[in-house]
Amino acid sequence: MGWVFTDEMRFYLHENETLLDGMKRTEHQTVRFECQRGYCGCCKMRITANTGELMMVQKPIAMLDDDEVLACCCRPMGTVCVTYAPKCEGEQLSLFEDKSLASWLTV
Repeated sequence: MGWVFTDEMRFYLHENETLLDGMKRTEHQTVRFECQRGYCGCCKMRITANTGELMMVQKPIAMLDDDEVLACCCRPMGTVCVTYAPKCEGEQLSLFEDKSLASWLTV
């Protein structure tokens, strides 16, 4: 439970609600998800600020950096700021490690 600040808006996360559940409830336009079980990594977000503990409702299988969470697994306690924006300017987030595999999707 706490405030969540995203690239689109801020909202209050209800008790026992994951970050993804809150984003769907508040009708985020950029919310991305598939499996909702921590496998696919589609809902990967970067934490830019956090005032409390980040509880995980289940251990994600997708690979994450230290400043990343899967919205479907994360239940923040306190205020948290998250973004889909890449860490470095010019870098694009991709579901594929090999960017050449993703290039055919943008054609």
